[in-house]
Amino acid sequence: MKPSKILFSIVMISALMLGACVPAQSPTEPYPVDETEEPSNNEPGEITDSSGDVAYIVDPQADPEAVRQLAQSNNGFALALYQALRDQDGNLIYSPYSIFQALLMTAAGAEGATASQMASVLGVDLNNPEIHNLMNALNKALTTQPEYLQSDAQPLTFNIANAVWAQKDFHFEQSFLDTLSANYNAGLKLVDFNKPEDARALINLWVAAQTNDKIQELIPEGLLDQMTRMVLTNAIYFKGAWSNQFEEKDTEDGSFTLLDGSSKTVPFMHGNFTLSALVSDKIQAIRLPYEGGTYAMAAIMPLENFAEFEAQLTAADLEQLLNSLQSSSAMVDLSMPKFKSESRFGLGEILAGLGMPDAFDAQKADFSGMTGKPDLMISSVLHQATIDVNEEGTEAAAATAVAMSLTSMPGQSYTIRLDKPFIYVIYETTTNTITFMGRVVNP
Repeated sequence: MKPSKILFSIVMISALMLGACVPAQSPTEPYPVDETEEPSNNEPGEITDSSGDVAYIVDPQADPEAVRQLAQSNNGFALALYQALRDQDGNLIYSPYSIFQALLMTAAGAEGATASQMASVLGVDLNNPEIHNLMNALNKALTTQPEYLQSDAQPLTFNIANAVWAQKDFHFEQSFLDTLSANYNAGLKLVDFNKPEDARALINLWVAAQTNDKIQELIPEGLLDQMTRMVLTNAIYFKGAWSNQFEEKDTEDGSFTLLDGSSKTVPFMHGNFTLSALVSDKIQAIRLPYEGGTYAMAAIMPLENFAEFEAQLTAADLEQLLNSLQSSSAMVDLSMPKFKSESRFGLGEILAGLGMPDAFDAQKADFSGMTGKPDLMISSVLHQATIDVNEEGTEAAAATAVAMSLTSMPGQSYTIRLDKPFIYVIYETTTNTITFMGRVVNP
């Protein structure tokens, strides 16, 4: 097997739009960050860069077990979302890590019952003063190249960028801004949401730049308005190569069985590899590693009753599967379909149903940790993701928008053909942190 030349790109973007949560017909007057400041002369479309008073912590110190527990919280959230999203028709792709981090940044300004509900949904302790430092440490774990790699190894890139877009004449608590700057490297950019289309264009340009133009329209027209007060953006970019290469000449058409029992002809990639694999009378699973780092794709195909399998899948089940794949090794004659899929959905009702309804309720939302008063609520959460898997690798992009308004040697050999619906995850193997998750039911 020759080294892979395939490039794998994942983009995860999260954006949180914040505004005031009082009823639109009777808004409160914005109040300035510093009453002694001279009024800003920025024209619409201009940006003033600022930051919190605390510099970004480039080398966060954290208990490795606590970091791993945060990764497990992310994975629990990933499975909870999967169970909430699986009733949708067709293929599915989303980034739980993007959504998880976006909500944790938002939770930095939550108080009272709102904070308790968000903590429960995310599976974290927001009263733990180290929680955001742990997020920083997990980000570092996911973006640090292993020291044991040989100098000629294909490099793997995993970058994370954050920014805070704030209304230029609106007050935000310094402690909230400091938390984001210290732990998320989120610089403060002052814009004018009184001209929302100008602000939307600026934010979308930043997102496009961070994602190599994979996400060009994260914030749709009309999502921002004059009640918007803040947008938090999180962009994650991943680029790597398969450790084992699929040869394009070996790709052939084959039959894939759909959920209704019918079949369709799709192109299947093929290769003979030494891989981690699990085969039983119930499932077939493989792990495809990426060179130059600690990332892999795992594909899990139940042999019977896909709907029942996914309905019963838990975070503990998936953790056990990933751990088992870490320790197994076999010669695998592998066929898997090329596929593309795209998902776009609103998450507001889903997140409220998972246990954080107060964040979406103008009368109950409490994000006073952001502004010093409970005047913000989440009005909508949007998520969009795309993935393309072929011989040359994998490209994926995801975006989340949370809008807030005023108120060993092989001992086995297998032939595995992923020709039925299967679930897949892309994850970091030392922490098992799931960065992307989805299913293929119709390649």
